[in-house]
Amino acid sequence: MSHQKTLKSRLDRFIHAPQTELVLTVLILLAVILVIAEVALEGAGVKYELVYLTQDLLTGIFITELAIRYFVARKKRRFFRNYWVDIIAVIPFFRAFRLLRLLRMLRLLRAAILLNRNLHRVSSPFAASLGAQIGVFLSVGLIILIGALAIYLLEGRNNQAFASVTDALWWSFFTLVSGEPIGGEPQTTAGRFITLIVIIGGLTMFAVFTGVVSAVMMQRLKIVMDVKNLELDELRNHIVICGWNRSGHLIIEELHADPSMRHYPIVVVAEFTETPEHELKRIDLSQLYFKIGDYTIIDVLESVGIYHAARAILLADATHPRSDQDRDARTVLAALTIEKLHPGIYTCAQLLDRKNNVQLRVAGVEDVIVAAELASHLIATSVRNQGSVDVLAELLTVQIGNQFYNIPLPEQWLGMAFWEVSQLLKDEFDTILLAIERQANGNRETIVNPPKNQPVMLGDNLVVIARSLPQVGGGKR
Repeated sequence: MSHQKTLKSRLDRFIHAPQTELVLTVLILLAVILVIAEVALEGAGVKYELVYLTQDLLTGIFITELAIRYFVARKKRRFFRNYWVDIIAVIPFFRAFRLLRLLRMLRLLRAAILLNRNLHRVSSPFAASLGAQIGVFLSVGLIILIGALAIYLLEGRNNQAFASVTDALWWSFFTLVSGEPIGGEPQTTAGRFITLIVIIGGLTMFAVFTGVVSAVMMQRLKIVMDVKNLELDELRNHIVICGWNRSGHLIIEELHADPSMRHYPIVVVAEFTETPEHELKRIDLSQLYFKIGDYTIIDVLESVGIYHAARAILLADATHPRSDQDRDARTVLAALTIEKLHPGIYTCAQLLDRKNNVQLRVAGVEDVIVAAELASHLIATSVRNQGSVDVLAELLTVQIGNQFYNIPLPEQWLGMAFWEVSQLLKDEFDTILLAIERQANGNRETIVNPPKNQPVMLGDNLVVIARSLPQVGGGKR
């Protein structure tokens, strides 16, 4: 059973890797070109056979790809809902029918999705708008190609206006653009039906193209966010934020301000009546996803890819009026569910009452924040020390000066005394060592300002103050 889980995990990482998706995109475009060549070279002997065999090879690769996606899919019904067009496009027996072989070109839609998703991985508004434009142009190309090849197969033998694939392509292009047949009139009923489809497709795509241009001019159209919601199943190593309150936009701004986390996709799931894009004007929305739903329900958490998320943040949800006890109860329930579904995830939860912390610790939640307590401690510390709050304010944000970092202990420092490690960090990285984080009996123990001769041990993490993440033996925040 564990071997099967390991195999699934490896295949899942492989099939969703950017390099794999790039290769698939190229192969899909090659397959489309070969469909055109197959129609144009029909009966041409050796060349036609070579194209035919290459198409069989590509079809085998695509069937293998879909089989892997089916194998790693947690919800088989969702797989068929997302990939039914691709399944139709690679069914082998359709090749026995001259017209149905054009169905293989439907995979061009998958190429548009793959390109769009990988462009969204680039944190750039330009990339987001470019992805939408690529999707439109590939859709237009699909209509032109299918219309041209279909009219050629149906009319080419008996209608001189469609005697070659080139003539059919020009006819399809001008018919789509003008909204009426240009360059030839079909003589068969099937040909007239194809003409009607091309005309309707042209009118539809003109409206879509106008919408895309408007979206680019307005910088961000809300439909872009709606389209991105279709990609939630494909996210990997992302951050899931459950719940929303007035501190939500500050948390996202802080995460995006850190260069090491700027490219992490963030999914916010809550029972929104209206998604809060207006609160995030300083954030690049191309890496931000919103999901409207109850995050205490397993299906909702699965729909935002909780199995593949790297980190989860549970906020005291304020999207609906509830008592503090109810908000904490929802946080605890969501934490228990998340840790059950994905035990290896890092989870940070916000509570309104410290008494509810016991259940979260049992569930395996790594960090619990009680906002009221922290605020009280900050006020008391400021009064006692008259000004130290400025130091804490700087350390708690990555946007100003120094901040806290948690880095693994390099192997070459094992057994050294605390003061030796502290001196090395200051001399080599201009970094101050504050504490040692150690796992003891399955529980995490943080030793702040330990004795100077306290030795560091295997598995220890170092809590430091630095201006940027110290690259100590490939340390990771």
